[in-house]
Amino acid sequence: MLNNKNNKMSPFINMVAFPLQSYNKYWYFNFKPLYSLIMFLGISICLAASAWQYQKSMFYLAPVSQQVHMQGQYLNEYTHFLDNQTLNGRAGYAVITPFKYEDSIYLINRGFITFRDRNQMPEVNAVNGSITIEGLLTANKKPLLLNTTLNDPIVSRIQFIDHQYFSAITNGRVVKDIFHLKKGPGILALQPSKAPYLSHHRHKAYALQWLLLGIAGIFILFISSIGRGKKI
Repeated sequence: MLNNKNNKMSPFINMVAFPLQSYNKYWYFNFKPLYSLIMFLGISICLAASAWQYQKSMFYLAPVSQQVHMQGQYLNEYTHFLDNQTLNGRAGYAVITPFKYEDSIYLINRGFITFRDRNQMPEVNAVNGSITIEGLLTANKKPLLLNTTLNDPIVSRIQFIDHQYFSAITNGRVVKDIFHLKKGPGILALQPSKAPYLSHHRHKAYALQWLLLGIAGIFILFISSIGRGKKI
């Protein structure tokens, strides 16, 4: 096509004419069932992921802890192994043993122990008699789990610490807080404490990212559902 003045002016004319072309036209929502269903599903997933990450960020808030001493005795027969623990690149468990102190039972995290065969639980030496232990008492926050109905074939292996479960098997009043053993009989390899501040903010950032994706999905769905028609 030959270049001429009319061709050079056409972009400008189109810009000026666009409002005039939109005159006598109306806007409406064009609902597309399949497209809208897919978008609603994606938005729901983003918002659910945002809520999940936010709850995880709350879980990693630094709990209030206090240094305590207790004199009592281990209930060795109720020792359990908290799964999915690592130390220096090795996989293993955190050993949880109930401890009878006066009229209450405390759950003692005795430290880390590795294993050779996952199908066979490691052996932990029993500690008998009245003893004195020292450690930190911290709040126990149950992690958010997608499925809590799964049962491990090995009864003594647990995925999280549930004081109600221990109350049922010991027939006693189990305190919700967890006692992290720092000194005394029965102590195992100490695990370094996590950095809850960093974990908290990292998961909060993930929650914000998922939330923004959900909001963007809502905006895209709104814009794509708008149609334009000519007034009669």
